[in-house]
Amino acid sequence: MSQRFDKSRLPSRHVSVGPERAPQRSYYYAMGMTEEDIAKPFVGIASAGNDSAPCNTLLDGQADMAREGVIEAGGTPRRFNTITVTDGIAMGHQGMKSSLVSREVIADSVELSVRGHCYDAVIGYAGCDKSLPGMMMSMLRLNVPSIFVYGGSILPGRFHDQDVTVVDVFEAVGQHSAGNCPLQELIELEKVACPGHGACGGQFTANTMACVAEAIGLSLPNSNMAPAPYETRDDMAKAAGRQIMNLIELNLRPRDICTKDAFINAARVVAATGGSTNAALHLPAMANEAGIDFDLFDVAEIFKTTPYLADLKPGGKYVAKDMHDAGGVYMLMKTMMDNGLIKGDCITVTGKTLGENIDEITWNPDQKVIYDVQNAITATGGVVGLRGSLAPEGAIVKVAGMDRLQFRGPAQVFECEEDAFASVEQRQIKE
Repeated sequence: MSQRFDKSRLPSRHVSVGPERAPQRSYYYAMGMTEEDIAKPFVGIASAGNDSAPCNTLLDGQADMAREGVIEAGGTPRRFNTITVTDGIAMGHQGMKSSLVSREVIADSVELSVRGHCYDAVIGYAGCDKSLPGMMMSMLRLNVPSIFVYGGSILPGRFHDQDVTVVDVFEAVGQHSAGNCPLQELIELEKVACPGHGACGGQFTANTMACVAEAIGLSLPNSNMAPAPYETRDDMAKAAGRQIMNLIELNLRPRDICTKDAFINAARVVAATGGSTNAALHLPAMANEAGIDFDLFDVAEIFKTTPYLADLKPGGKYVAKDMHDAGGVYMLMKTMMDNGLIKGDCITVTGKTLGENIDEITWNPDQKVIYDVQNAITATGGVVGLRGSLAPEGAIVKVAGMDRLQFRGPAQVFECEEDAFASVEQRQIKE
C-alpha cells in the first residue's frame, strides 16, 4: 500500500485487515477486487441519482467519473445510491408531505451505508432540493473526510425568444385559470421550459444549497454552478475523487470545515443571491449535526445585514448558467470579502482557507449578473424572521417588493394544498 495512508488508523481496517476479516475479503474478491485494492482506503461515493426528475438523471454518471479520480490518487471507490423526493413533482398535492422528511431519510441512509461498510471518506452527489442538505448533514454526522458535489442546473428553455424556467410554467397555469393564457400556449410552453438534464435553473432550493456548499467549504471552488450537461463536470468529478484522498491524508473533516463562522458565511451567500427561504431550515439542521447552535433567527439576523448582489431568478433576470459564466459563487464572495462580509480564515476542502481560495479570483467588472457590494441591487435581501402565536417556533418570510407589512382580519384556513389551490383557481378568495 502507498506510504501516504496508514490503514491501521482508518475505519476500513474493520472490514479488510487481519485473518479474522477473511470472510469480508472474500466478498471483495467476488467483485473483482485485488489484494492491492483491498489494502487501499475505501471511499464511499454516495449518489442521489434516479429517474424521478431531470435534477437527478446525470448524478450516477458523474459519480462514476469521481471513481476515476479516487483510483488515480490511490484509493478504492465504492458507489452506492440514496433516494430523492423532487419538489417540482411533489408540489401541489399530498406528495409534498414527503419532501422535508426525505432530507432525514437521505442523511440516515448515507450514514448507515458508510458506517455499515466502514468507508474512510465520502464524496456525495445530489441534485434536487432536500437531497443537498441531506447529503451534507450525513457528512457532518459521520465526520469522515468528505466532499460535496452538486449535479448542476438545467439550461434555460426558450419560448417566444426568451429564456424560461419551470416557474414560467407554474405562472402560466395561473394565467390559464384566469383566462389569460390559451391552453395551446400552455402546452407549447410546458414542452420547452425544461430542455434537458439538471436541477431548476433559478435560485431555488437546489442552487441555493449548491452555493451554500461552496461558501461553507464542503465543495471545491466554482464546482457547483456549471450546468449539468457541461462536459467540464467530468473534470470536476475526477478532481473531487483526487482531492478526497488528500483529505484522508490530511485527516481534514467536515466539522473542522463547518465552524460557526462558516455557517455565517453560508447564510450571507444565501442572502446575497436572493436564495431560497428553505436555507433557513437547512442551515440550522446542518449546524445541529455538528453540535453548533445556529437557529432560524440567527439566519434571519444575518439576512437582515447582507446586501442583495446576484441578479438571479425568481426575483431577478438571470439563471445559474449565467452565474457560472460570470465567475460563479467565488466571484460573488470576492466582492463580499473585499467589503468585510465574508470571514476568510475558515478552512475548506482544498486544504486552504476560504480567503486563500478567494485570493486566486480576479474581480470581473464586465459581467452583469453579480453586483459589487458598493453598488448593491438592494441593501438587504428582503427576508425577515417572524415569531408569534401563529408560529411559536418561528417563521421566515420574503418581504422584498411588498408594500403592506401588517394585516388584520379573518383568515381562511385550508387543511391541504389541493383545497387551497382549488379555492384560488375558482376565485373563492375574498380580498
